[in-house]
Amino acid sequence: MSLFYSLFAALMIVGIFIGLFLLILNSTRRFGIQLTVACLTILLLMSLANRFIFKFGDEHEAAITPQTFHKIKEGMTYEEVKKIVGGKARSESNLYAGSKEYVYSGKDGLESGSTVTLEFDDDELNFISETGLISKREEDEQNKEENTTTFTKSDSKEDEINSLIDNNLKNVTVEEVEVNQDLGTDENGQYIALVHLSFDFKNSLARTKKMMELYSEDLAARIAIEDKSFREITVFWKAPYIDENETLAKVSYKRSGEKMRISEKSFSQSLSYNQVK
Repeated sequence: MSLFYSLFAALMIVGIFIGLFLLILNSTRRFGIQLTVACLTILLLMSLANRFIFKFGDEHEAAITPQTFHKIKEGMTYEEVKKIVGGKARSESNLYAGSKEYVYSGKDGLESGSTVTLEFDDDELNFISETGLISKREEDEQNKEENTTTFTKSDSKEDEINSLIDNNLKNVTVEEVEVNQDLGTDENGQYIALVHLSFDFKNSLARTKKMMELYSEDLAARIAIEDKSFREITVFWKAPYIDENETLAKVSYKRSGEKMRISEKSFSQSLSYNQVK
């Protein structure tokens, strides 16, 4: 639609030049005046329509400064955020039903190439994060290959899992990792992992639940690839900002060939009904 709009506007501009050219000859002057006035009128109407109705090309890509970042608050709508930052995001994507993620470039931050990520559930901002804008990156991306983990023979099974969590799950604290022999099989060297985690980034209930599911799936998939001796893994979740003591989620997986398949998933009522303050 915007392409058609632009082409039609270009056609009107060409019509204006043709009309002005026709003014040179007496025989075509009247038609030239009519053509020029008609094209100018249409172009003006298109400009007004674009300004107040269609708004094609009206938004520019915004960059968020540290000062602007501190004005963005949870609970805002996307339109409220746009008014603060002054334009659209660098990119946007759908996370799941009713949830969208917007990534903005940072400006005048601590590091070059800084970014700000905003996530909305039902047009309500419930997740804000930044990289390099007001805080330095935790690791040098040039010296560390992203999302990879190297194990040595001296690493224990618990160390392997801790390394995977530290390198891949953000805003997560490891409370305990327990690795036991799998007594349900006749094969030697088969293990079951019980992983107790805490999700520490304050968020909405829906987003917290979704992140627990996604992180559990991610961890199970990585363990399945990195260590073939694990046959089962169960991840237990807490979130201190909801309840310091209650286990809010339990997600279990069993090996199926090269992958881990989910075998059980349960969530407490607190994660469904309480309100995060």
